[in-house]
Amino acid sequence: MNRENLKKVLDELQVKETEYSLFNELFSDRIILYHSYDDWEVFYLDERGGRNDKVVFKDESAACDHILNLFIDSQKIKSDFNLS
Repeated sequence: MNRENLKKVLDELQVKETEYSLFNELFSDRIILYHSYDDWEVFYLDERGGRNDKVVFKDESAACDHILNLFIDSQKIKSDFNLS
């Protein structure tokens, strides 16, 4: 999976675009996919610029799969606890 495919899947899952950034934009309060040289970094960027829960991957597909799983797990938790 690549970033364009991931975007389509997240749209299908109705994940708000304000919850993620896939193309190196560093917006706070989002899950970020950041391509840096040979690494693909996934992290939550807090309002103070902190990179939280950072995971580094060597390929785009693994990073995209990780982000998809984060949002699938998040939606399951919201559903299980009747959260909006």
